[in-house]
Amino acid sequence: MSLTYIIDFDSTLISMESLDELARVGMTGSPEGDALMARFAELTSLAMEGKLAFDESLAQRVALLQVTRTDVVKLADELKLAITDSALEYANWFEDNADSIYVVSGGFEDYIVPVMEELGISKSHIFANRFIYDEHGTVIGFDQTAHLSRSKGKSLQVAELDIIGPIIMIGDGITDYEVRAAGEADEFWAFTQHIARPSVVERADRILTSFEEIETLTELFLYR
Repeated sequence: MSLTYIIDFDSTLISMESLDELARVGMTGSPEGDALMARFAELTSLAMEGKLAFDESLAQRVALLQVTRTDVVKLADELKLAITDSALEYANWFEDNADSIYVVSGGFEDYIVPVMEELGISKSHIFANRFIYDEHGTVIGFDQTAHLSRSKGKSLQVAELDIIGPIIMIGDGITDYEVRAAGEADEFWAFTQHIARPSVVERADRILTSFEEIETLTELFLYR
């Protein structure tokens, strides 16, 4: 039996929240930088815990950004150094299963695509949001027609992939669990190497503490 893995990006395939890091780049040196970053991090946490609708959180966070296309490229280079160590240790597993792995994220493809190339995941298997830039290359918004810009967007995106066969959803946030709750995944595995959110862990079918365990959990699923 062939499994398809839908994997989150932030705090799963990388060790941090990418949009928070991008905000930090733009706010460095700003007199109000610390206060803005605290608010930004709060909005991220509220969304991941399911206490604030994802679309509301995303819109408020992008409105706080003060960054350019150059900053986004710089972030991508930095995130390559933040790829989850257990994913790097199992890089061969990712390469061997690349056709069965999709990255579905509420982050932005502008920086996710170059980072995931490090694990052999092609752009055609990456689904994320897209920034909108002005003529000077400044981020002025995001494509709000994309599924992943909305609440329940991951469920809509996975459904549109029209995958045949069992699907495993892997991630650290409540939006990842929602894919399972909507019936678009057969199981939800909470990824806890970087953060274990109680509201997410309690809803998981299994706990994946690092990618070192992915083959073991796969066998448990197949022979359950």
